[in-house]
Amino acid sequence: MQEFPKVINKMLAVLLCLSICMALVCFPSASIQASGAGDEAYLNRCYHSIMNLSNLSPTPRIIAYAYLVGEDDVVTPSWLHSFQTHPLYAVHPDTEIQGYHYDSRYYPQDNLDYLKDVKENYTNNFHASNKIYNMPAGAQYIEREGCKYAVVACDEEWVTVWDQGYQKWNPYRAADGMTLGEGCQHNVDDYMETHPAGFYKIPRKKVWIDFGLAENHPYDSEERIPSEGEGVVTKLVKLRPVPDEGHKTYTAVYALPMGTKLNVVSKQLVPSRQEGSTRKFYEVSFNGGPAVGNNTVGYMKYKVPGVYYVDSRYVNVKWKGLRSPADTVPGEITNVKENESVYVYRSKNTDSERVGILCKGVEIEIFPSESDAEWTTVYFSGRKAFVQTKYVKRAEYKVEDISKPYIADIVNDEIVIGFRRGKNNVEFSCSIATTANHDGKAKVLWAGKLSQNQNQFVIKRAYIEKASALDIAVQATDKNGRQGKKYTRRILLPTTGRRLEKKKLIVGRNKITSRSRSISLGSSLQYSTKKNFKKAVTVERYYNKNGKCSHKPIRAIKKLKAKKTYYVRRRYKKVYMTAKGKKWLSGKWSKPIRVRTKAKK
Repeated sequence: MQEFPKVINKMLAVLLCLSICMALVCFPSASIQASGAGDEAYLNRCYHSIMNLSNLSPTPRIIAYAYLVGEDDVVTPSWLHSFQTHPLYAVHPDTEIQGYHYDSRYYPQDNLDYLKDVKENYTNNFHASNKIYNMPAGAQYIEREGCKYAVVACDEEWVTVWDQGYQKWNPYRAADGMTLGEGCQHNVDDYMETHPAGFYKIPRKKVWIDFGLAENHPYDSEERIPSEGEGVVTKLVKLRPVPDEGHKTYTAVYALPMGTKLNVVSKQLVPSRQEGSTRKFYEVSFNGGPAVGNNTVGYMKYKVPGVYYVDSRYVNVKWKGLRSPADTVPGEITNVKENESVYVYRSKNTDSERVGILCKGVEIEIFPSESDAEWTTVYFSGRKAFVQTKYVKRAEYKVEDISKPYIADIVNDEIVIGFRRGKNNVEFSCSIATTANHDGKAKVLWAGKLSQNQNQFVIKRAYIEKASALDIAVQATDKNGRQGKKYTRRILLPTTGRRLEKKKLIVGRNKITSRSRSISLGSSLQYSTKKNFKKAVTVERYYNKNGKCSHKPIRAIKKLKAKKTYYVRRRYKKVYMTAKGKKWLSGKWSKPIRVRTKAKK
């Protein structure tokens, strides 16, 4: 009984320790005061204040998401050595967030001072950098491009965001007598990214903002999004949530570099909502991804691509069902400085409507027969337009290679060979040959040329019966006059049927059976009263049902006439996977045997 008070005391002590720990986690300012000065206080402050926005009471409403990009509107991926960083600034402690004034600890004003104190007194591997002392007034830490923020307020100049805090290293390293950097390597940006949770602000010009507008997400599945054509961006262009280039709130959500491909939702141009503007926009669907290059926005987590707006002058569209005119050739924009543009005009006059904007290196189709020393006729978004000739040069055709030959179909016991034509190929050299013999020589059975509109040829029955395997070859000649890679494929053919053995057959009055289980296993039989097999009857039990191919043995040849001479032969078949599904191909018939049925009793 005397031990009972001791147990109670121990339990109370444990509870007291737990309460203190909870206080440190829940009340970061108390943790800072309880810690010592310098880096230990700073580390504890950052560590214990890491928290999500949902932990605040009341929880601020997220009105948008911001992506840090910098004033060039292009993300430099953080996994590259040359990544860009930008400072985040303090929000004044008197600022109300959505009508509520939060505790002062969520308005971090002294984070930069903590960073300076730790650097000067407790670090040992950041002395080469003075970056921390060059931070702009009011800045508290730096962040890398591409970082995503929850926006709680914004105006034309600033975007206010919540950051849950960041701690790079063990917060108790200094308490153990170790200085920052011992036992591990950190660069100066890792150090300067460390900060407590709180409200910060970013200049509006350094972020993309996605407001999640309902009009940007009208489709519940990707399959329902219309597609009228594929657009290619001709110069860095802003992707906008609304067709208004001057809107003060709904500014650009992304920037798309030259060459980005976009699905154009509608041919109908949307006029700008800005008063007095003559600009027009295309509706496009977009959800980011690797095709955006350095502007990969895969961190967008919408289940369905959004519908946004791009200035029509910055997109060259290939409309569905509309081919480029046959008399166009490839051209390229040249003699332009990196940051300058070339205009595409509606007519041969620099005072006419500017329907397109092109930068250096953009590919565009031109009409040589309709061009002169001053103006070049171009094909822009499905219409003829004009560019000053001094900015255009003739370019090579962009060639896409053909594919390896494949079995497209089997028709009338002949093999149809197909291949993908590629792009800008005008002629195809094709051949069918036997495989090389022991001397390394092969016999060409057929060679020919196909035009640019053809991509199939037939291995005729006569060739199939000449070998056990054939080598197929296809080679393209492109519009530049060069021959591409030769693609080959070997096709194994069905084996020649073995001749039936007369001694293994039982010949009756009106049927022929086998002395074993079946007269034919995995082969077809054919019989005729004529040696040339005129009016022959074929017996086989091959089938192709629901994609499954197989065969059954033939037990006997029935319904024969008594006291009659018959010629019998057999052949094997082989199944192939073709572009039309699984199909059978017959091999060569064996040499026939002569049998005579018995007379009637």
